[in-house]
Amino acid sequence: MKIMRTTSLLVLVLVARSLAQTWVGTGAAPGATTGPHLNIAVGYTSFMMPIPSASRVDLNGVDLSGRMDLSPHWGAVVDSTYASAANVFGSQHNFSAFNSYIGPTFYPAEHGKTRTFIHALAGVSRIGGIVPKPDGGSVHGWAGRFSYGVGGGLERHLSGPFSLRLSSDYLRTAFYDDTNVVRPQNNLRLTAGFAVHLGDHLP
Repeated sequence: MKIMRTTSLLVLVLVARSLAQTWVGTGAAPGATTGPHLNIAVGYTSFMMPIPSASRVDLNGVDLSGRMDLSPHWGAVVDSTYASAANVFGSQHNFSAFNSYIGPTFYPAEHGKTRTFIHALAGVSRIGGIVPKPDGGSVHGWAGRFSYGVGGGLERHLSGPFSLRLSSDYLRTAFYDDTNVVRPQNNLRLTAGFAVHLGDHLP
């Protein structure tokens, strides 16, 4: 929970700093678009899931997302993540999480080749794995539930149509606890990847 509170604070600081800054240049903002602009990103993701009876599980995998920028400040995102870990808690069982979301994106500020973004996400999560019980037994299975989250990050143009994208998200999912009851889960997701911009607009 300390990690979740720290992440939420960092996102709030990012929002406050971004909103306090002004757009660079005159007339239209540097990233201004004259119409919908598409980009596709793929990257590495780290998905941290707390397990009350055994601290947490750290999953690693891949994130794939697509964005459509509708204006200099607003857009939409479709985002999917698959992450897994092998032999969790020494049980010979694997743990995996598949998350698929859609939601709006807000671009508070852009400075030179860098812009910040904030997004809200809603969709579904399918999590499968094992949870150890205090008596030495375990609960294992999978749970597919509605999921949502909020996060933000920054994007840095590199060269040509390519840019580097870094983000962090708080995600609310659900999985079994050690009493075999599905409970809400608070997760931290960190993602680093490269985006390809389809068109003549670059951040």
